[in-house]
Amino acid sequence: MRFTANAPVILASASPRRKELLESLGIEFSIVPSLKEEPDPSKFQTAVGYVIECALLKAKDVAKKHPEAVVIGSDTVVVLDGEILRKPQNKEQAQQYLRQLSGETHDVITAVSIIKGGSEQTFQEITRVTFYDLPEEWIEAYTSTDDPYDKAGAYGIQTMSGLFVRKIDGDYNTVVGFPLASLTQKLTLSGYISLEGSHVHAD
Repeated sequence: MRFTANAPVILASASPRRKELLESLGIEFSIVPSLKEEPDPSKFQTAVGYVIECALLKAKDVAKKHPEAVVIGSDTVVVLDGEILRKPQNKEQAQQYLRQLSGETHDVITAVSIIKGGSEQTFQEITRVTFYDLPEEWIEAYTSTDDPYDKAGAYGIQTMSGLFVRKIDGDYNTVVGFPLASLTQKLTLSGYISLEGSHVHAD
């Protein structure tokens, strides 16, 4: 299956994972990363409120300059016992995150904001992820690579750290960083994309 974009589409993210997932639809799009600073998570009552605001800020920032386009902003956080684990700043923090996640179940929340002109849609998906107990040597070996440092919670389910995951409950792509199935439904229902050759919208 391939889709056709019925308007210019902009991904307001530099994430290579989001780029790859959006490319899988077959649509043409451009990448214009937002330069907005993410807000302080301590100022939000819930992790969901925080991640929604981050996605919305990114989309609005780019949409201001491209009112003709469908702009897609997104953000992902890992949440353990109410604590938001963002991208680790250094090896010590990455190791701390992985020790906290070891043997535990946490939430991965990805929010997506879709803006075109005056139309705005924002939604979020939550997937529950359970880790195996992680040997200290695994944590040391993994955090000695470059992989953890651009990922919320210091791991990526689609990379070697996927070996840490015992089970998930929810959409796998939400953990990767882009709930592609939900996004495709919303883009289709809005008429922004259609199945190639058919122009059939999702029900």
